[in-house]
Amino acid sequence: MKKIFSQTPNILSSIRILLAIAIIFIEPMSLAFFIVYGIAGLTDPLDGFIARRFHLESRIGSVIDSVADWALQLIMAIRILPYLLGILEWWNWVIILIPFTLHMVAYVVCFVKFRCFSSVHTYMNKLMSATVFLFPYTFIGEIYWLYNSYEIFFGCFALYGSIEMNLIHLLSKEYSEDNKTLIRVLRKRKEQHE
Repeated sequence: MKKIFSQTPNILSSIRILLAIAIIFIEPMSLAFFIVYGIAGLTDPLDGFIARRFHLESRIGSVIDSVADWALQLIMAIRILPYLLGILEWWNWVIILIPFTLHMVAYVVCFVKFRCFSSVHTYMNKLMSATVFLFPYTFIGEIYWLYNSYEIFFGCFALYGSIEMNLIHLLSKEYSEDNKTLIRVLRKRKEQHE
């Protein structure tokens, strides 16, 4: 029983991958779609909370979590893209694509510099993940001002969060997913130089 519990965070991340795959076969923007997506999304903070609370963090767990995040985000993007193409204007795409591109760059920088496929768990990254998770729900009922306003809100956090992730990777001497803020990294660098 103890061994099974010790794998709970990895099991939750694996469930997120399976639910992401299930989304491929569900009608986009339907009730079932949002329920499965919601359950999948809730496994993300839950697996991290359990891992940290019960000291079950592991390198493989971090990788599974990142893969699960990517699977869910990529499949969701593919499934709702046809819907979004019909309603979003060019400026909406700019707000989405700039932070997304910078986020991808952060993963590449991390891989090139530290040889790992993971992201730092900054406070802004957590907020960004929450806003990305909630974004599809703004399309329920097609209330255009809601998703336009939300997208601008999201865009500000996502842009800052993506820039922060890149700077943390570039300024850190070694990889640590627990660098919560750029300020913490800068303080560490200052202490090392004193």
